[in-house]
Amino acid sequence: MALMVGVTDVASAIEPFATCPSQAFIIQTPASTPVAYGVDLGTGSYATLSSDMGINASINGAGFSFIDNHLYGWDYQHQTLGIIGNDYRITPLDVTKDTASVNAGNFFVGDVAVNENAWYGYRKNHGLFRVDLDINSYPMTRVPGSQSFANINITDFAFHPDNGYIYAVTNGNNGQLLKIDPSSGQYEQLGTVITATSGGFTFGAQFFDPQGNLYLSNNGTGVIYRVHVDSVSPVAEIFSYGPSSSSNDGARCALAEVPVGDKVDFGDAPESYATLMADNGARHTIVDGFALGALVDNEADGYPAPLSDDASDGIDDDDGVSFPTGFEVGEDAVLLVTVTGSGYLNGWIDWNQDGTFDAHDQAITALPVSEGTRTVTVSVPSWATAGGTWARFRLSSVANIVPTGGVSDGEVEDYPLSITETGVTVSYYPSSSTFTTIAYEDLYPDKGDFDMNDVVINLRIATYSKDNRVRRVGFTVQLAAMGAGYHNGFAIQLPGIARSNVQEAAIDWSIQGITQSTSPLEDGQSNAVVVFTSDLWQHVSGGTGCYYFRAEPGCGSNYRPTWEMVVPFNNPITMDQMPRLPFDPFIFATPNSARGLSANQAVGGNPGRQLEIHLKNKPPTDLFSPAFFGAGDDASSVGQSQYFQDSNGMAWAIEVPDTWKHPIENQRLDYVYPEFVGFAADPTGDTNPDWYLTPDNSKIFVD
Repeated sequence: MALMVGVTDVASAIEPFATCPSQAFIIQTPASTPVAYGVDLGTGSYATLSSDMGINASINGAGFSFIDNHLYGWDYQHQTLGIIGNDYRITPLDVTKDTASVNAGNFFVGDVAVNENAWYGYRKNHGLFRVDLDINSYPMTRVPGSQSFANINITDFAFHPDNGYIYAVTNGNNGQLLKIDPSSGQYEQLGTVITATSGGFTFGAQFFDPQGNLYLSNNGTGVIYRVHVDSVSPVAEIFSYGPSSSSNDGARCALAEVPVGDKVDFGDAPESYATLMADNGARHTIVDGFALGALVDNEADGYPAPLSDDASDGIDDDDGVSFPTGFEVGEDAVLLVTVTGSGYLNGWIDWNQDGTFDAHDQAITALPVSEGTRTVTVSVPSWATAGGTWARFRLSSVANIVPTGGVSDGEVEDYPLSITETGVTVSYYPSSSTFTTIAYEDLYPDKGDFDMNDVVINLRIATYSKDNRVRRVGFTVQLAAMGAGYHNGFAIQLPGIARSNVQEAAIDWSIQGITQSTSPLEDGQSNAVVVFTSDLWQHVSGGTGCYYFRAEPGCGSNYRPTWEMVVPFNNPITMDQMPRLPFDPFIFATPNSARGLSANQAVGGNPGRQLEIHLKNKPPTDLFSPAFFGAGDDASSVGQSQYFQDSNGMAWAIEVPDTWKHPIENQRLDYVYPEFVGFAADPTGDTNPDWYLTPDNSKIFVD
């Protein structure tokens, strides 16, 4: 040791750790005496390494030196940096401080660099400080210029394994990932990586692995999060569950891989459910006398179905849960759960078959269980999808856990399930093989040319009900024509159905047969509003020599953009509480697109989502601006529940109960369909109810 280059006399006299140990070191001070723990990051298992570190005060700002294989940390008792060897006792160093270092006082944020043998500490309002660990006098100086950047709220940081920068996640409700330049203290905000639903975070221990994953130990809960700092959009995920403490600091050799562990149980659901270690799969340290059922086996990694180790080795250790009743949509299912030992049971069932276990899939939450077999009842939601799916059950001593990540005890068991649905009646509007047509004039609030072909939508609605209660509704939407120069979006409002009563994660929708991953359920609405597109022109073009889509003579097309959507309800709705069909289909101005003078004057600029056009007497959504009422030719009267009509009762949108032959461009509706005038003048609708069947064939669009 005395011959090692760059190792001080003090370091050479203290027995070092093994080269780059894989465990994480956590130092806590629960009662004025620091305690050192060794944490297996893979599962969160931890052991006490030392309850006597030689001082009676905190050790903070800890870091591991890859150069000399020692830990370094700030010794609060002696108010100096200390060195720690493999006996876990701290030896204070005779640090030579400059004036700024003396004024900074004690440090609780710090780490040792990877590419140089130097400890760096941070003190808010004071700056970033460096201690050279290769010089026996241990000079401590403030990094020039760093005080001007010393305004961040952090309780630890860590050096990246290869790029030389320091990274940290801030404390509070919204954890910001920071990238800090150690030569200046200047930092870059890389975005919010974690948000608290209640309370806040204090990340007292932060450290890296060789792949650029930053691990964050939350003081209050002991939960360890992982965030890949080099990704385009870094996000923190729960990785394992470690020791908690109000005083928490950590260090780790950043060049050491994170091992799986010697006795670990993994799940075996398909890979999309996070089964492999590489995907932060569910895993448990095997502890004797604590398992689901009687059997549990050790695995080096997960074995995703269909290559489950239960099949390959002939030993099925998934013996803790059985299903005597099956799973029927909208009904209760009975589970028989057998436990060895006692702890907490959490369970997830992929109700909507999207290949992941999400928060809405949690069927059992922190259920206390003890030795033996018990009955557990699970309610199958009415929005569940019939067919084959998977379930995951986890037993542990930690009450609240997620479906992925490591736990220090217990077992995970994954099961294939089949969900059935019987007795559901499907009714269609207008029928299973036809469409109703919604035609719009988009010059609102100005009077249009009333050719009613600016947007022409064919719409079919399916209603799924059982025992006179609607579980979900389905929509088939086709764009039949667009004679609009403006850009419009299309959406459907479900009047009287609360947005909160839609199971957003289970909405199934597609465009031209391609499944969409984003949610169509619009934010900021009290009623449920589903948006099919914000710009219909993104899905069609006029074609060669044609300005519009299927609205000019000789500009036909067999192409019809088609949207399919099924919207499930959290709580089924009785038939008499459902809104009247066809609900409320409407168009709206595409955000950031040009509109007419009256529309712009009403709201002081391009109206975007504030401008909507609904069927006559259909109230607008919450996002509509009431400034349009009375603007231009609009004669709406909110007090009389009259909307989207002019002083003559003419509307900017009509429904035609057929796959309608719409007028060609610049041909007024009442000229093309002469009987429409009598129909529109009779508020009862008894006059010329079939007006749409007798057009002037020379003025309608023909494919």
